[in-house]
Amino acid sequence: AGFDALLPKPRVDRGRPRTLPAEVIKVLLATKEANPKLSVQLVIRETLKHRDVPDDLPLPPSTVHRLLTRHGLMSGSDSQDTDTNRRRFAFQSPGQLWMSDVMHGPTVRIKDRSKRKTYLIAFIDDATRVIPYAAFSLAENTRAFLPVFKQAIVRRGLPERLYVDNGSSYRSNHLSLVCAKLGVALIHARPYRPQGKGKIERWFKTVRGQLLILPDQ
Repeated sequence: AGFDALLPKPRVDRGRPRTLPAEVIKVLLATKEANPKLSVQLVIRETLKHRDVPDDLPLPPSTVHRLLTRHGLMSGSDSQDTDTNRRRFAFQSPGQLWMSDVMHGPTVRIKDRSKRKTYLIAFIDDATRVIPYAAFSLAENTRAFLPVFKQAIVRRGLPERLYVDNGSSYRSNHLSLVCAKLGVALIHARPYRPQGKGKIERWFKTVRGQLLILPDQ
């Protein structure tokens, strides 16, 4: 039930290729991008936990190091702030990267007539600017986020990567576990450096200007 029903079927072609498969390369790169401070050994360890990677696949550290270096992921501490690294989030194909963020919405009256603040939880596809799903909630936490994520997946399929804020609601073990089970690389924005969020922020601006035009009552 729940997210388990959304899990893709296990692969049946898990072989032992001599070169790194494209799926494994994607996981290695996404793992390092998600946490730039990981050593090569830790990148390998986390990659072998991924559902698309055979746990007995040989991953020589020298090979992985060359791969990460070739993609500019083994440079200095603030490499993510360069224009080159910002362009990593300009993906070309649907589903390669979704971004998610929360916009503070209007105050509403609920059944007991009390006033509650609302939050708009939304996803945007980086390549197409399509909104897989968005919904208002009365809370800004993991429990509110996951049903919206589920509906986005039902409508658009699984993304390869999910880029989220660094806030506590996105740092929960529950969200990390769900993404791990689904095979989605969870990437957190670095604190105080929300590069790449401009696309969803522009959509939020449109929502504010065209939808949320009525004053709170």
